[in-house]
Amino acid sequence: MAVSVKPDPQTEEFPTPYLGRSVRIVGPVANIEPKNLPHPMNQRGALGKALFNWMHSTISPDPLARVAFERHAADKANVIRTVLMRAPRGKPAEERVKVDDPAVMTKHLKRVAKHLGADVIRIAASHPSFMYGSNPNDGLTTMGGDRPAGTPEELVRRFPYVIVATKAWDYDLIKAHRHHIGDAAYDFTLERSNLLHSALAGYIQELGYSTLRGAMNPQAAALAAGVGELGRNGMIISEKFGPRIHLTDVVMTDLPLVPDKPVDLGVEDFCKICRKCAITCPTNSITFEGKQIYNGVEKYKIKWETCYRLRPFTVQYWGQCLTCVTVCPYTKPNTWWRDLAIGTLRHTPIPLRPLVVRGLKALDDKFWGTIPNKRVRWLDYDTGIKPGEKACTVAGCTAQHGESHAQPAADSQVGYYFPLKENTNRFVKRG
Repeated sequence: MAVSVKPDPQTEEFPTPYLGRSVRIVGPVANIEPKNLPHPMNQRGALGKALFNWMHSTISPDPLARVAFERHAADKANVIRTVLMRAPRGKPAEERVKVDDPAVMTKHLKRVAKHLGADVIRIAASHPSFMYGSNPNDGLTTMGGDRPAGTPEELVRRFPYVIVATKAWDYDLIKAHRHHIGDAAYDFTLERSNLLHSALAGYIQELGYSTLRGAMNPQAAALAAGVGELGRNGMIISEKFGPRIHLTDVVMTDLPLVPDKPVDLGVEDFCKICRKCAITCPTNSITFEGKQIYNGVEKYKIKWETCYRLRPFTVQYWGQCLTCVTVCPYTKPNTWWRDLAIGTLRHTPIPLRPLVVRGLKALDDKFWGTIPNKRVRWLDYDTGIKPGEKACTVAGCTAQHGESHAQPAADSQVGYYFPLKENTNRFVKRG
């Protein structure tokens, strides 16, 4: 099914949505079928034996990871998401709260979302081109119950507003990319996001309004809502957290709200010059070239298959690569100098931005490094040694600990990272 994206706004019900400077809709957009997304494809074995076995037969060596992902747990009942997926969908309260001023309700709902744990909360107007395909049995809607019957246009009329609420990955933990510490930041943000969406949808239904989850592409909604801009690394780069935000789902609703607008953070200008994510991607999945048109949308196109196919080969070391998130200059703590840098770029006239970007990138390279590999210690984990081993974290220790203890990296500031010397061809699809 395709949705025309160039209607006359005076005569058509759904004019072309504006998604900001980083993404342009330039042609017809076909609704994405969830069955063609990586996880559903792998679920049915369409990506080969190695990935299929990784998904269905692998128990993670890290117990924290096992608590976060039912597919890699020793017992699925230990994973809270498994319980949430099986829970029946709630119904709206019979008595509906009257909304006299949608702006007031929008402000209230954002405060509620913050209380429920949201780090980012924005509102967008629904649009048919944001919707997934119309198949209600696609296996993607299990977190929010069964998707009602209807075309994308019909569902958008029924649920005209979309709430993008999400959690941010912990900055100190995400520095340990390609390590179980980084996995913990990713995995449990996903769990908390699921709880957030369930609680937020439940609150709206207690107000007497309907909700729908699992039916819309969260990236498209995030762009329309002004959560951030789309970077070269294929991630939504937000103002406060950069690309370290978890966009797993959105909540569509008929609760009257006021949509936010797309933002300009300078990502469009920065990504043209930076290319840090492309340089450090272990599978060459991020392009060095310009944007291309895919499914009617002009954007940086990620080679998701090579990125996804890396996982079975690194399962003993990490579950999520996250290198492109860690090295991004926008992935920095919320400090005054970070706000100053982004504010400077935002208020610079667009023709002059390349000069500012080169200066900011030079500063980032000098103070943060071209490939940040900082040592991170958290709980009993330590990126200074090979995952699965232990070592003293006290400088100058001379105690004898036996063979089970290893020495940390020679430079105590540098983390251990499993080397990836293989050519990208190792991760392409084979017959």
